Amino acid sequence: MIVAWGERKSKSVQTRGSLPRPAGLSNLPLFFLAVLLSGLGLLVIYSASAILGSQKFGDGLYYVKKQAVFLGAGWLLYFVVAQISVIRLCKLRLSFIIVSLLLLLSVFIPGWGVSAGGATRWISLGFVQFQPAEFVRLMIIFYLAGTLAFRRDRLNSFNKGFLPLLVVTSILMFILILQPDFGSAMGIFMISLALWFVGGVPVAFLAGLLVLSMPAIVFLIYQASYRALRLASFLDPWKDPQGSGFQVIQSFTAFYQGGWAGVGLGNGQQKLFYLPEAHTDFIFSVIGEELGIVGAVLVVGLFVSLLIMGSRIARAQASLPGYLLATGLTVFFVLPALLNMMVTLGLLPTKGLPLPFFSYGGSSLVAALIALGSLQSLHRRRDEAW
Repeated sequence: MIVAWGERKSKSVQTRGSLPRPAGLSNLPLFFLAVLLSGLGLLVIYSASAILGSQKFGDGLYYVKKQAVFLGAGWLLYFVVAQISVIRLCKLRLSFIIVSLLLLLSVFIPGWGVSAGGATRWISLGFVQFQPAEFVRLMIIFYLAGTLAFRRDRLNSFNKGFLPLLVVTSILMFILILQPDFGSAMGIFMISLALWFVGGVPVAFLAGLLVLSMPAIVFLIYQASYRALRLASFLDPWKDPQGSGFQVIQSFTAFYQGGWAGVGLGNGQQKLFYLPEAHTDFIFSVIGEELGIVGAVLVVGLFVSLLIMGSRIARAQASLPGYLLATGLTVFFVLPALLNMMVTLGLLPTKGLPLPFFSYGGSSLVAALIALGSLQSLHRRRDEAW
């Protein structure tokens, strides 16, 4: 559905410096899809977290109220971003990388970085905590969209074209692995891989990179015992049903109990401390249990709709940076959604990637709404050059 720039349908493409048309109307289907995703997500978070909130904080609405605050901030940023020219932000590509590096390194500053579960992935500003990796995944899309367009005539050269892009991505991934946040590192790698492909990087370079990356990925998996356990539980969760395989088995149980129509929103049993991370990484399992296969397919359909809309916005762009930006933003949603769903269905090892709009987490939600606002801006200014 998303194709290389040279294969897209030809339009009256503007040259750099030509006058763009005034911004067009908003994409109403995209707007209503955003409303549906964020509203349904908040409802599911309430169902998945009410018992946990009551037990830990004496307030069944604790997680919902926190998520609602981030939802409001995210929608505010959505409307702001939708009004500006995000294509022109691609000119700030180096600034995006500098900010990304500073944010990722800031988690290691004593007093700023917040550790939880053996990882240091969050920054505390006193009144709020956020996870920089969620915004770095967004910023690298702007960086790559601008840089791939700027370096298009050099991409056939490994040293002058592709290597600088690879070095930047590798540095970001390395810092994330130090946190450690293997899931976000792999997310950045796959987003970069998609943009390199559609941006014109020779397939031979990408194939070689994938082959050479495999030993490093295997090493990183077995270098940390918990990653090796995740892989083992993926291959055979019933080998250790009360240990490493417990989470996956409970996810299977949730889908089995849900059947076709589900047990009803709020009536699920797996979230009652049987299924770990029910309101975050495994919230799709809660959807499967309470809304059934029908509800799960509906959620899948929402992301498929987002894929279709994002692809159409990308193909309508008159400029290469706009096309790459829209493509990257579409992958930004669809890729983690696909991976999250595959994990809950036992088709991939657990990775810790949230389901956009549905998993509890303010950073993920705000970044997702900024990305949707960017897509809206690209739709309204699809004839604009950079």
